[in-house]
Amino acid sequence: MKGAATIKDTGSDLFDAASSGTSPLWQLDIAELAGHNIESRGREEVNRLLSEGWVLLHIYTLKYEEDGVWRERPMAILGRPRNTPHEPAHSKL
Repeated sequence: MKGAATIKDTGSDLFDAASSGTSPLWQLDIAELAGHNIESRGREEVNRLLSEGWVLLHIYTLKYEEDGVWRERPMAILGRPRNTPHEPAHSKL
């Protein structure tokens, strides 16, 4: 939640719009979307993107079957606003 607090501390209107649930995604002027696992290394990547101005749009649990066992992974969807510098999310993995 520290990343969310960082975004809110900037006083960004985009954060307010994204967190209110009332604006469609296309009205947020998002240029790029990225989905990340938010366990261990993935969490570090998400925090880096948040510090670069990306917006946390949604957190969900991915449920999948692997070798006959159902597993769960926490996931995050982030959006890069058009007014932030472009750097593909997967460029540093």
